[in-house]
Amino acid sequence: MTTDASAISAAAPSPNASGGPARSLRRSFRFGDAMLGLVCRGSAAIIALMLGALVLVLLTSAMPAIKQFGLGFLVSSEWRVNELERPLKDAAGQVVMEDGEIVMETIKPAFGALPVIYGTAMSSLIALAIAVPLSFGAALFLVRVAPTLRIAGPLSFLIEFLAAIPSLAYGIWGLFVLAPFLQSHVGPAIKATLENVPGLRWMFYESVTIAGTVVERPIPITGRDMLCGSLVLAIMILPIVTSVSRDVLKAVPRTQIEGTLALGATWWQSCVAMLRYGRSGLFGAVMLGLARAAGETMAITMVIGNNNQINPSPFAPAQTMASLLANEFAEASEGLHQASLLYVALVLLVMSLLFNVIARRLVVGKASPAGH
Repeated sequence: MTTDASAISAAAPSPNASGGPARSLRRSFRFGDAMLGLVCRGSAAIIALMLGALVLVLLTSAMPAIKQFGLGFLVSSEWRVNELERPLKDAAGQVVMEDGEIVMETIKPAFGALPVIYGTAMSSLIALAIAVPLSFGAALFLVRVAPTLRIAGPLSFLIEFLAAIPSLAYGIWGLFVLAPFLQSHVGPAIKATLENVPGLRWMFYESVTIAGTVVERPIPITGRDMLCGSLVLAIMILPIVTSVSRDVLKAVPRTQIEGTLALGATWWQSCVAMLRYGRSGLFGAVMLGLARAAGETMAITMVIGNNNQINPSPFAPAQTMASLLANEFAEASEGLHQASLLYVALVLLVMSLLFNVIARRLVVGKASPAGH
């Protein structure tokens, strides 16, 4: 018995022998977990630092314009890069003369962002008015009709493929295809139909001051205007609004749809109930599209006409904050001009961040999905 016990004891692994590799393996796992956690936290911190550095650089560079104009920069409509000279007038409005010569006064450059803020807001809103109904309709079709026809996958791919097309390609298409079509067909047809409708004359005529007299003149239809830019933006934001709306509608409980049908609702009424149920997420999808439209640069620069003015007509050329930066930043002189452009960039960045925060709040909700 003693010999057998000794043999069994010798054959069995000792605690030290088995505990050593296991302890080493656990130590390796703990080290790997610590390194992975460090990498994840470091990556998140780097992204936050990059965003903070971007805001800090823009704020520091735009500080001369902020000190010079303050918040009045956002409501001023004058954008004049060069100094002007004009005759100096006295309190009675008479030109001041000295030694038989006209005294000239120098007007310093002035900058105001109201026209480009207006252009950004109006082009984005018109684009949303065009794209949102199409996106919601496409999302409903993908969720409720396409699966029965087995075409949901290909259609989703084609819609999302629009997001992969470079903005420069959209701009070229808008410049050489859409703008001439609007100039030769759509614009004249709309003018002939609505020109004499009471209350719509402002769409086709503008008031200008010539030699102190206010006269009315027709707005030339060139195709490169607010309408063309908004149509291009609508096509560009359609994929993102459709994709997010499709995911929101897919999350609507099946019992919600079946309940409305059981209560006697028609197919269309059940679709309206789906939209109402997911209205918070759908509004978030719209906000994402708005952020995308407000920040678009190259495509809108090529087709909107780039005229720094406030004109309510959709057939008048306009300018957005992004197109202003694309057109002038490369040639801007250091000083107040460059600082004013960076002030515009700062406003655009803050506005885009605000849109994205609101959209994420509405789409994701207050709690993280990982916590459910």
